[in-house]
Amino acid sequence: METTEETYRTFQRRVDRLCFLIVASNCTEREIDIERLHLRTQAVRLFPGKMALYDLIYESRLRRLREQFRASKGPLAGRSL
Repeated sequence: METTEETYRTFQRRVDRLCFLIVASNCTEREIDIERLHLRTQAVRLFPGKMALYDLIYESRLRRLREQFRASKGPLAGRSL
C-alpha cells in the first residue's frame, strides 16, 4: 500500500481522536483499548517494518496520557494491551 499525504493525515486524525477519547471523554477503558488496537492495526498496514518507531512515538504518548488523565478513573486505568 502506498502511503500518501492524505493517508498520513487520516492516520494522524485517528491518533488525535484517540488522544481526545483518553483525555476528555467518558469512554470506558475497554472502548479505548479497542480504538488503540484499531490504530495499531492501521499502523501495521501503513508502516510495515516500522512498528518499533510507532511504539516509541505513539504507544508511549498514549500510555502517558492514560496515566495522567485516567489514573483515578477505575481499576483498569493505565493497563496496557
